[in-house]
Amino acid sequence: MPGQLRTKALNFVLYQSGWLCCVLGAANGRPWLGAGLGLLPVLAHLWLARRRGEEASLMLGALALGIVVDTLHMRMGTLSFQGGLLVSGFPPPWLLLLWLQFAATLRYCLSWLLGRYVLGAVLGAVAGAAAYWAGVRLGAASFGADTAQSLLRIGVSWGGCLPLLLLIAERRGEEDGTYRLF
Repeated sequence: MPGQLRTKALNFVLYQSGWLCCVLGAANGRPWLGAGLGLLPVLAHLWLARRRGEEASLMLGALALGIVVDTLHMRMGTLSFQGGLLVSGFPPPWLLLLWLQFAATLRYCLSWLLGRYVLGAVLGAVAGAAAYWAGVRLGAASFGADTAQSLLRIGVSWGGCLPLLLLIAERRGEEDGTYRLF
């Protein structure tokens, strides 16, 4: 298996395992354990990345966007999240870790989306809403009174967020697509 393919597979596994840790931790009343375990794939990604500074910068940009987007969703009544709130009205740490984890995929397993903003918008709208729906179904969050309206709002927000994140990923520098191990 070539280095880029192995890297993309490992990156995908790191993301999925981090997502599960965060969401299942919150859903099972252990948001801090989930967040702690969910931080491990982020740290592993940074350790493995050839250009750690660029990856960290990308992750911080995604984190800032995530704070704004999920705070707006909470304040509009689109979503409410289980456990681990540090500050009332703001997203819990386990949820913010998901933004860091997702950013780690943009120049690796999702690199095929770079420069494809329309496709990114469509995929963001559909997959973004699906990811939040999965989190709700697992018990880590709740939709507002109208589930369809909540999914529509999330889809619209992620339809804008993913192209923006792709643009940030492109401007933060080039990555060769492999981890230091490969």
